[in-house]
Amino acid sequence: MSLKLKRCPNCKEYNLTETCRKCKSKTEDAHYKFIKIRDAPNSDGFFKDH
Repeated sequence: MSLKLKRCPNCKEYNLTETCRKCKSKTEDAHYKFIKIRDAPNSDGFFKDH
């Protein structure tokens, strides 16, 4: 058993197993694979000395 959160694409249930307990279909990872850089907040002034 993996400690990654899984989500069933059919019934939208979350669990930790490879198969859904509710509908018995294969689950997918619920986490994003890549961070979307364009959605990150603007960092202007983040590295300036105070």
